[in-house]
Amino acid sequence: MASEQDFESMAKKLSGSGVQAFAPAVVVGKSGVRHEFSLAVGGPKPRVVVGEALSMKEVDDLKVLSFYAKVFDVGPERAILCVSPGLDQRAKALAKEYKITVLENETPRKLIPMAGDAIKGILAGR
Repeated sequence: MASEQDFESMAKKLSGSGVQAFAPAVVVGKSGVRHEFSLAVGGPKPRVVVGEALSMKEVDDLKVLSFYAKVFDVGPERAILCVSPGLDQRAKALAKEYKITVLENETPRKLIPMAGDAIKGILAGR
């Protein structure tokens, strides 16, 4: 998936291999609230959801809390947060506590193939 340019392209490629994938994805949570994710894999209840937090400086814990609230309501097996340039220390600790897989890179475009590799690993049971 290293050649994917955006989440929409990744979703098309995953869908072409027989996996339901949507980008962007709107998923209705247990509360009835509609949550938007950059990508969701599987359905109607997604196995994996992907969000992104892009900033000029380190991303803080409020972004992690916001993402976690959506994840908690939707209840996927796994959640991936793509972050650029990276998380601050409090945010890293929070993401770890909430079992959110965090992908960090200073170049936002590099996060797409990183997410693709992580999703492939999850779908393969790793």
